[in-house]
Amino acid sequence: MSFDLDQRLTETLNSHTGAEIDPTPLVAYARDRGGRLRRRRRGLMALGASACVALVAAVAVTPFGGRFGHLTRPASELVLPASPSQPGAAEQPNLVGTDPGTLHFSADDLLAGAANATWSAGRGTEIVEYTGPAGQARVVLARSAASLDGIRQTLASSGRPQPPTDVRVAGRPGIAWIDPGPSGGTNLWFVRWRPVDGLWAQMESYADSREGAIGAAGKVRFDSAHRCAVPFRLESLPTGARLLECSVNLGYDGRSIFAEGSLVVGDQGGRWLTVRVQRTENVGAQGGELSAGPYRVHRQGSDVLKMSATPGSVEVFLDGWGNGYAESDGLAVLGGYRPVGDVNDPETW
Repeated sequence: MSFDLDQRLTETLNSHTGAEIDPTPLVAYARDRGGRLRRRRRGLMALGASACVALVAAVAVTPFGGRFGHLTRPASELVLPASPSQPGAAEQPNLVGTDPGTLHFSADDLLAGAANATWSAGRGTEIVEYTGPAGQARVVLARSAASLDGIRQTLASSGRPQPPTDVRVAGRPGIAWIDPGPSGGTNLWFVRWRPVDGLWAQMESYADSREGAIGAAGKVRFDSAHRCAVPFRLESLPTGARLLECSVNLGYDGRSIFAEGSLVVGDQGGRWLTVRVQRTENVGAQGGELSAGPYRVHRQGSDVLKMSATPGSVEVFLDGWGNGYAESDGLAVLGGYRPVGDVNDPETW
């Protein structure tokens, strides 16, 4: 099903006449999305215990628990370094999603008491996904509703979204709808609104009421910018390649902060690859049949190259999380890998 959701929502959300929002196109979108989610679950069940891998926690997760569910942290350990030279999204919404090195919003109040947070920027969106006291939640910023529609749902639900209703978030127009939780669990709420003209935001969270979901969305701030920082650099990129996307997960364990970081690089011809670094406790020399600069590299199948270097495991994905680059390109990228700063101090990254 296709319709111009961006245009229709723009028309309704820009209206200040108090008229009710026509839910018809949104219901169609929600039902179509729910149907796709149900079909996806049936497909996964048919495949059995398949391993599902994703760049930034891109799997359906249960409302509570998870890898870091038993830990909580002060928000200061989960926020990114400030970028005072860059404007917030409220000042220049046209910059959102255009710079993989910058996020133009903050979520300090939401992260208080959370266990971990994954920040990502680039390719049209800016995102934070975290595990808070009430379970998983995610905030997405984009410059159009169509970009929000293209983001894959990562939080578990029944796949039966209900019709949306019009709401206001911090005085700004928006909509909210509910998708019942799986197996009768806590409901997943979606709140979509326009913080300023030219900017769209969506928050997905488990909440007991619409008011609770709207209140959480109102805690997102758009008046500051932050660096998408990782404790490593890539000093050798394929000809014509540039950074397309940055992602970093903060909240490794009770003693450490950095858990995982990924950089996506690519060119105008559509080629791209992903470099992922995962924190490990013991970083030692790893043998391998290939060499890349000072490192020994091991092949994993035909499309993954892996090596050991501070602060842990370093991988290059040429397919799946990449397309078009050859093994020689991946080796060149790994040869230019350099750790930087203190792995437990994002300000040094």
